[in-house]
Amino acid sequence: MLQLRRRCVFSLPPLLILMALCGCQSAAEAQADQAVAAYFQGDYEQARTLLDPIARKTDENFVLNNARLGSTTLAEYHLTDAEDAFLRAYEVINSVGVNNGGRSLGAALIDEKIKVWKGEPFERAMVNFYLGLIYYMQHDYGNARAAFENALFKLRDYADTDKPDSFTQADSNFVLAYLMLAKSWQRLGEPEKAQSLFDQFVKLRPDLAALADARFNQNANLLLVVEWGQGPRKQTAFDGSIVGFGPKPESAGPIYLPRVIVDGQPVDTEFLARPPVDLLALAQDRRWQDIDTIRAVKSALGSGLIAAGAVESMQRNRSQQELGLALIAGGLLLKATSQADIRQWEMLPRTVFLIPLHLTPGAHDVTVQFPGGLGQTWRHLIAPEKTDDTYYIRPTPWNAGPYQWPPPPLRSGAASAGP
Repeated sequence: MLQLRRRCVFSLPPLLILMALCGCQSAAEAQADQAVAAYFQGDYEQARTLLDPIARKTDENFVLNNARLGSTTLAEYHLTDAEDAFLRAYEVINSVGVNNGGRSLGAALIDEKIKVWKGEPFERAMVNFYLGLIYYMQHDYGNARAAFENALFKLRDYADTDKPDSFTQADSNFVLAYLMLAKSWQRLGEPEKAQSLFDQFVKLRPDLAALADARFNQNANLLLVVEWGQGPRKQTAFDGSIVGFGPKPESAGPIYLPRVIVDGQPVDTEFLARPPVDLLALAQDRRWQDIDTIRAVKSALGSGLIAAGAVESMQRNRSQQELGLALIAGGLLLKATSQADIRQWEMLPRTVFLIPLHLTPGAHDVTVQFPGGLGQTWRHLIAPEKTDDTYYIRPTPWNAGPYQWPPPPLRSGAASAGP
């Protein structure tokens, strides 16, 4: 089982409240933006260098910056650093009371960004998924099982989005975790538990039944975890008070399917290399969004004050005009401080392909290609005789390779030779 290492990590400096009021960007936030830009330019070393110090700051962006750092170090194949980063994020996400007391009061009265970022439900599920994936890659199937189970938390199905307490609990439909949890139980020697989860996966995605075949997964000795595309982006309405997610899947276009080449020969993955999940679609599902009525109430109240003030300011009586101006000012302040919290985990992909393969035991050259030329090549990936080895691949225009397995270890101050 994962053991949570509790820390007293959060304090709220008074300057943060002033920054929230003026909408200033802190130096740490600017540094995080630079790191995200470096990540998408394929400069993982620079992204890691920028993220590492701010990911250790116990502030309101602690979870977010550790999720960003985890994405970066996973792409570099620095698994120990990635595990540490995702574990730090995991611990706070699963802590209680982090946003209680003064911090929540400040969020209600000032700005949502005062709250510790824990992410939308789909972002929290992905933190748990990545942590489980790293354990699985290290053949630590017990901790992998625990992390994948934590990714399958109950969802809130809201009957009325204006009443945050009016919801029923719904089982998760996060099929990535169902499949990886089933594989973890297989490696732990629990075939019945594994079969139950494979069945649940097929119930949710009958079109991917071949991917959940228990015997095929048991015999597979190489697993490719391939990411593609960019995940959801938070969007605001004209007054900045309502959060939505975009782009929608229909406007983003279809998900491209990967082609797998092993030792120069294409492998038939027609029934395997299909997207189990589309995070763009998941983000449109209200069960995978946090309902925040504070923002809506503040925005509506601000609009009402502005409207009332406009009426009063048109009166001939000077005192009514002054009252109207005061109401308008109060309404503008409320709407200004009800701006949506648009912090987000930018590194998430649109989808994650899980491609189990059964290869002749030994070293193999593996290439994953997408239409349009996007791809990545690795030399001498190992397919063991027993169990399976797992490889994470996120092709970008800057990391096509070829790369040599195993990647070199991280050395302090040294340039990364990995993808």
